[in-house]
Amino acid sequence: MLSKLIKHEFKATARLLLPLYLLLAVMTIIDRIVLSLEFKGTLNVITGLVTLAYVLSVIAIVVVSSVFVITRFYKNLMSDEGYLMFTLPVKSHQLINSKLLVSTVWSLASMVGVMLSLLGVFATPERLKNFKDFIFIQMNDGRLIFGDMGFALFLIELCVLILFGFINNILMIYVSIAIGQLFRGHKVLGSFVAYIAINAVIQIFTSLLIVLAGLLFNKTFNEVSSLPHIIFPISILYTIISSVLFYFFTDLIFRKKLNLE
Repeated sequence: MLSKLIKHEFKATARLLLPLYLLLAVMTIIDRIVLSLEFKGTLNVITGLVTLAYVLSVIAIVVVSSVFVITRFYKNLMSDEGYLMFTLPVKSHQLINSKLLVSTVWSLASMVGVMLSLLGVFATPERLKNFKDFIFIQMNDGRLIFGDMGFALFLIELCVLILFGFINNILMIYVSIAIGQLFRGHKVLGSFVAYIAINAVIQIFTSLLIVLAGLLFNKTFNEVSSLPHIIFPISILYTIISSVLFYFFTDLIFRKKLNLE
């Protein structure tokens, strides 16, 4: 049943997001062509207008994809549609899983899409060579600082931290919406208040954690070489624990305190 939920969720979200990706691809090609023509004088206005349209398409991908997956979670589970969704022969955690997986995929796809688009617009043989040289220098510097194994560990942990960071942000929004639906008549306001409150608590806890880690590891904590061995592992562990808590409380509220009125 989970696979059916995921398939349905991808279809529902793709109706809006795929046309946006197509628009971004078209604007990438147009902007690349216009920039290569190097209009002079008054015709330079064309370059400005096309570039503005391209920038707006990039912003649309980032903003709309983020807002859409949030509003879909709320509308699909917390509004009148929720009566249908929660009568399906599925567990509440399966509903969360399907939303979470699809939201994470679209978030990562948006990030990759924007990066490829920027590459498509601005990449030239000279810039690509300079970028390649820059990456080569940074990798050599990384190996000197961390060592070969330490640098490989650094890259792996960085990718893991980015992935879990996406998931953590999505789950924090989910638990905020779940808490917000407990406020009858003020669900949206309650969700905003819950998100702000959770974020404030996390900021305080994170600050205390940084201070504690600094005291425990003393000078080592302030050294760049401590990233793959101390800072990143602590950050990943913290992100996983907070994500599990967000997930657990979202599922608990859906099972025990669901309020669709």
